[in-house]
Amino acid sequence: MRVRALAQALHPARWGLLLVALGIVVLWGFEVAGSGTTRGSVLLREAQVARGVAGNGTELPANTSRIVLPDVWERSQRPDTHAWYRIEFDRPASAPDTLMAAYLEQVCASYEVRLNGQLIDMRGSLVAPRPSDCYEPALMVLPPTLLKPSGNRLDVRVAGLALPQVAARERAAQLSAVRIGAFTDLEPLHRHTRNYNLGAAHALATVAGVIGLAALALKALSQLPYFGYFGAASLGWAVLCGLLTGAALPVPALWTELLICTLAPPVGVAGILFLMRYCGLRVVWLEVALALQCLMVPASLALAAPERVHSVALPWVIILTLELAATLAVFLRRAWRFSRPDFWIGAAATLAFVLTLAGEWLLRPGVLLLPGKHAISVAVIVMFAGMVWRMHQLFQGAIAAAEQGRIQAERRVIDITADMEQNYGQMAELRVEQVTTRERKRIAADLHDDLGAKLLTIVHTSENDRIATLAREALEEMRLSVRGLTGRAMQVGDAIGDWRSEVMSRLSQGGVELTWNTPDELLMSERAMSARAYVQTTRILREAVSNVLKHSGASRCEVSIRQDHSDFELTISDNGKGIPIALDGKLDRGHGMSTMKGRAKQLQGQCLVESGPGYGTTIRLTLPL
Repeated sequence: MRVRALAQALHPARWGLLLVALGIVVLWGFEVAGSGTTRGSVLLREAQVARGVAGNGTELPANTSRIVLPDVWERSQRPDTHAWYRIEFDRPASAPDTLMAAYLEQVCASYEVRLNGQLIDMRGSLVAPRPSDCYEPALMVLPPTLLKPSGNRLDVRVAGLALPQVAARERAAQLSAVRIGAFTDLEPLHRHTRNYNLGAAHALATVAGVIGLAALALKALSQLPYFGYFGAASLGWAVLCGLLTGAALPVPALWTELLICTLAPPVGVAGILFLMRYCGLRVVWLEVALALQCLMVPASLALAAPERVHSVALPWVIILTLELAATLAVFLRRAWRFSRPDFWIGAAATLAFVLTLAGEWLLRPGVLLLPGKHAISVAVIVMFAGMVWRMHQLFQGAIAAAEQGRIQAERRVIDITADMEQNYGQMAELRVEQVTTRERKRIAADLHDDLGAKLLTIVHTSENDRIATLAREALEEMRLSVRGLTGRAMQVGDAIGDWRSEVMSRLSQGGVELTWNTPDELLMSERAMSARAYVQTTRILREAVSNVLKHSGASRCEVSIRQDHSDFELTISDNGKGIPIALDGKLDRGHGMSTMKGRAKQLQGQCLVESGPGYGTTIRLTLPL
């Protein structure tokens, strides 16, 4: 039942939702590729900045410096986490009556924008900034009533965490160059950038999370450990990607950065263990080292926080990346040697990662944030799809093998049933034969003790020679019948001796010359003849001798016996007058040739008669031994 349920769960028809999600992501990619135009806009890179300045004043402090945007906070601004940027610009002369807008490709994290001293836009809280807002570009309309032909001042107050305090460089407080242009030109660029940085990343991460849950379910069904590690890695990456690209937690911003740095090693280690388990490797010391690494990362971060979080996290990220790359190389090498289908699955996932990473650089509408955030999710999806396909193949093969085994078992049962029926039949036949043999012995004993005794008494007490002779012949026939009933086999040599003695005695009394031809090795043969065959052969021989004496008028009779591998042949020939055609089969009133043929047929043999008037008679008896 478990195998059938797993095979149904792995069927490709059950992953339609996954295919739909991938189709949507592809459409997003095409939309991003066709981002808005920047013709007619002005890119402002020079600005004045006053760091560590807060408040609602409109006059820029005196301690300012001129910088070139973009500006990343490379060092902490404590005790204040604010910076005041002033950008001066003139209204573009090419579009005097067009609704103008200011576009900030990246502003991290909270900001407040004023145009000529008037507040026009804000995001987040300047008191408690969160890096979760760092990936969303900002687009603000410049009110025509506030916009002057020249000498406009755009003041941007930014609050955030400096680079040493965050997990990734993209989460550090910073301000990109400011682009001033028509709203209709900048709005598609803003939308495409947002979809690229957040929409596609969230969609792919969601699919990766669903895949992680599916892999954990497959692990529970199949008891395959690598599905558990893959599910943990996929689900962990989905959570990590969500935290990196905008998920806000109800904790201080520094705690979120520490959580991201702490979560990354277990996710990477789960990926490493998945690759190792999938290719059949288990190195205990390496797994212990990876577990210790997951404990050392938060310990080192606790010592480095809050001013050196990035400087500690970056080396750990590099180490984890190298470990993953080395494990992937080992996996591909072992899969190439031992399982080519698994190699092609891993190679397809790696190729998908490389192509998606290249696409991130080619399709980016602006600055590339968090390189690889799309590529990792795509690699997870391709890897899982390949494993599902592989598992489906294996389970289909297992089901086919089980079905073949069931068919073979059914055939075996049929064969065994037939053998049992045959054995029961043989046992029944043997039982009948045993009962028959016992009954024959009883009848033989009765004949020998009762009838035999009375015939023997007649032989010794009768004064009439005719009666004594008939009684003696009846006694011999009775003894022959008793021998046939007892069922004791007889050696061929002994049977030939009895036959020769009897035939010689009868023919000599009738005045017929006997020629007996029997090979010497046959006289010494220890091969057995069944009692029934001996009795029937004896009677056929007696009938033939009686015919020679009574009807043939022969002066000479020849008896030949030979034996091959499986047959016994007895030939009786005389030089008499032969059998008239009109009397063939009717001699001795029904006890002649037809009787001998019937006896031979009962023994699965044959009795052939060759005769003609004036040419004598030849009888050939062939019996299987």
